[in-house]
Amino acid sequence: MRRLFHLIIYIAVLLSASEVSAQEKGSRQFYDQAESAYRLGKIEQAMQLLDDHIGSFHGSLLQSAYRLLALCNLALDQNEQAEKNVAALLKEDPYYTTTTQDPQRFVDMVEAAKLGAGAVITTASFQAEDLSEAPVPAILITEEMIRDCGGQNLQEVLAAYVPGMHIVDCNTDINIAMRGIYGNGQEKILIMLNGHRLNSYSTNIAAPNFSISLDELKQIEVLRGASSSLYGGVSLTAVINLITKQGADVDGLEAKAEIGNYKQIKGSLVFGKRYFDFDVLVWGSIYRSGGEKYDMPLSDDDFTSRTNTVTIGRIGSQPSADLGIQLKWKGLQFLYDTHSSQVIPPLTMSTLAKPYQLEKFRTIDGLEPSSATYSHHLDLSYQWNIRNLNLKANIFYDNGDLVRYQAISDEPIPEFGSIFPNSSDVQKAFEHGGTSRYINTQDHVTGAQVKGDFNYINRHPHKGTLTFGAEYSHFKAEDMRYHIGYDYVETTLNDYKYSKLGKGHEDSYNAFLQLKHHWGPLILNAGLRFDHKIRYNKTKTNELSPRVALILVKPKWNVKLSYSKSFVDAPYLYRKTNLLVSYITSENEYIKMEENLQPESLHSLQLTFAGLDWIKGLKFVEINGFYNYASDMIMTHIIEHINEGSNKTIGLELMANYQRKRFDAYFNMSWIHMLKANFFDSAIDTNNNTPSLMSHLVLSWKATSRLKLYSHISFTGKQTTYNTDLVNLLEINPLIKAIMIARENGNEVEYEKYRNRLSQIEDHIIYTKDIDARLNLDLGAKYSLGKLTLGLNIHNLLGTRSFLSGMNTKLVPQKGRWIMGTVAYKF
Repeated sequence: MRRLFHLIIYIAVLLSASEVSAQEKGSRQFYDQAESAYRLGKIEQAMQLLDDHIGSFHGSLLQSAYRLLALCNLALDQNEQAEKNVAALLKEDPYYTTTTQDPQRFVDMVEAAKLGAGAVITTASFQAEDLSEAPVPAILITEEMIRDCGGQNLQEVLAAYVPGMHIVDCNTDINIAMRGIYGNGQEKILIMLNGHRLNSYSTNIAAPNFSISLDELKQIEVLRGASSSLYGGVSLTAVINLITKQGADVDGLEAKAEIGNYKQIKGSLVFGKRYFDFDVLVWGSIYRSGGEKYDMPLSDDDFTSRTNTVTIGRIGSQPSADLGIQLKWKGLQFLYDTHSSQVIPPLTMSTLAKPYQLEKFRTIDGLEPSSATYSHHLDLSYQWNIRNLNLKANIFYDNGDLVRYQAISDEPIPEFGSIFPNSSDVQKAFEHGGTSRYINTQDHVTGAQVKGDFNYINRHPHKGTLTFGAEYSHFKAEDMRYHIGYDYVETTLNDYKYSKLGKGHEDSYNAFLQLKHHWGPLILNAGLRFDHKIRYNKTKTNELSPRVALILVKPKWNVKLSYSKSFVDAPYLYRKTNLLVSYITSENEYIKMEENLQPESLHSLQLTFAGLDWIKGLKFVEINGFYNYASDMIMTHIIEHINEGSNKTIGLELMANYQRKRFDAYFNMSWIHMLKANFFDSAIDTNNNTPSLMSHLVLSWKATSRLKLYSHISFTGKQTTYNTDLVNLLEINPLIKAIMIARENGNEVEYEKYRNRLSQIEDHIIYTKDIDARLNLDLGAKYSLGKLTLGLNIHNLLGTRSFLSGMNTKLVPQKGRWIMGTVAYKF
């Protein structure tokens, strides 16, 4: 793979060099003269050269010209003009990053432009726009903010900065919720890399774990709220777009090695260069952890385990990794990225959630019981302009390999076999101990997309842009293995017919249209998207996703009111698993209602107010109120997926950023209240696994020119988890049979005994547990010696023990005190 990367880079450099025309060389000569004059202190001469030839500069050279003009303005104390040139620079490159050679005043101006009214994102409307103009509440997390919060993976960074986003634990993988909505995995938030979808087409999941590297990122753009009007399925509650650096930002090789307690090892390399209009970025990261041992309190229920020791945060024998390359030449861009992850659950199947003897379970294809994913992503795009029309076309390919290898129980649980009344093999398996479930799917997706925007008017006070696009994708599941294990090493259901049943293909079509019109300070942003899918069984789904927003933008404040609807289609794996279980349990009779799960939907209404630079140091403050109505939410009943969840939620979110010369503070707080919800066919009026109050404070202080200290303080209020109590649920069928037998035999004593027990169980089918409020403190430090950087990060400094839960998951123990030391060098 390394040789292939080098070959691609070498060929691309030769091609780009051959394309440099005499006109480009002339432009470069004028720029070099201006830069030389600037260095000699001839500021006005440099500005004159740049102003006279600005029309001949293109691409990276134009960006360099705006940067140099801004530096000249600052040298002459022309701050207002410097801000205009910085704005022009960010318009050319919304993700421009300063370097250590830039003057501090210029660095501060660029960062202020990104964080304030001039902060530019492209995710909200498929075009570069200020945060204040985004149709839904949005947040931009810069490279510096990623480092300052001390987050070791994407989940921790998002939880630190995005109000309404909080960590839930599904036991099998890293997960995160948005405004109280979550799933068995991270399947309701769209995660993209430079606009390319990372969520699996089979499961909808893109876990924000160590398989997504942070070191090559320039910034993270987050849309809070329903976003299907642009991005279709999966973008139910939020959209996260990971924006990589460009080669020119790196300009060399950045190497980092980290080591910590619990056998943590992490390493990363980022290489970047720009050769005229050819830009190359290559990155790679790897992470391994042995995990933290913890002794769980002994259980009192019938499903006892042979051990009470669990391992938290363990990565399997195959480490988490992220490798990628990005090539740009003028309007042409190529992206390749591959991810791998193997997370060892601390507990057994989440509805039981017991400690287990991991080392006793056999390995399958080299994997221990774990949640493992392997994916490849390729994207080739070309962008061009025709007067007022900007177009971009791309083709893409995704390949995924998913394994869900779940330990179920060390002890025999014959009651579990009652789920499979027509499979004697499965029933016998659960009469043994060491049971497990194994699911493996391989799939690939090919597709093409075209999108564009047309500036139909640009005459004061009117400015209008029409954005449009269409996409086609073809999904194909090549294989699906499903079997039950017992006695730790034996398996059943190893039949080709089950693998064949899992195969299938689906076709998706979509088109969208968006209007953004300015009337002076007032902006109307309205959009509509239509999604059509032909499922594997020839059934069809059709979804309309509207959005409308009114935005008033003033120099010191802005306000926006928006309504949007979003959806996420039921994952292919859920539908196929239901079909497979029906095939096993119902003597080959398919249960169509279960197979044809409906898409989940969300209606969201938001009102946002933001103030900018009100007092010295307070860069911005934002207050957002929202109302959400979610319906057809998919819940998991042991091994079956059903559309039966709904909730109505209101909430308030607060964000603020305070900056001084050497001190930064980022604060956010969320209040979420569930008005009404339905889970597991039961109505509740309190939050489920969602604290009413959450807050985060990230502080950074540049103590000296070389030493920087930072901390992340988080508070999570008390919360309650509601889930199916599998221990009681599995007792129902045997009790019903016992009641029927007692009645047939006329045994009134036995009849009343079993009826009373059934009544007691039915009152406790829902597992309810309170989770205490908790305060967490992370600390870190970074010391720079030229190109060498030394760092130390301490997660959970106080070492407090806490528990979390998730969808159909009992309490899962969380990490204690984890420490990581870092050595980084820039070549």
